[in-house]
Amino acid sequence: MQAQEPHFFVYIFGDQPRENVEIGVAGNLQQLSHSKNTPAPDVSPGQPAKLVYYEHYKVQDEALTREQQLKGESRDATIHLIESMNPNWLDLSDTLDD
Repeated sequence: MQAQEPHFFVYIFGDQPRENVEIGVAGNLQQLSHSKNTPAPDVSPGQPAKLVYYEHYKVQDEALTREQQLKGESRDATIHLIESMNPNWLDLSDTLDD
C-alpha cells in the first residue's frame, strides 16, 4: 500500500466583500468545509461562512508561510485575491473532492 502524500490548504472563509474573512491552514479542507454551517470565529455571526478561496501545498511550512503572508496583507489585497479567482464570492466547497 502506497502512503498518501500530505496536503495542506491555505483557505479564506467569508460571506461577501467588505465583511470579515477568516484566513487559516487546514490539512483536511473537505472536513473543514463540511462544518461551514457553523460560523467561523471571524465571520459575521449568524451567517454561514463560505469557502471563497484556497491554495494547495504539499509542504506544511510553505502553507504556514503563505498563511502569515496573507494575514499581513491589507484588506483590499485580500479582497482582490479572492475576486481574482472567485469574483462572485461563490462557495467553493462544492468543488472539493470527497
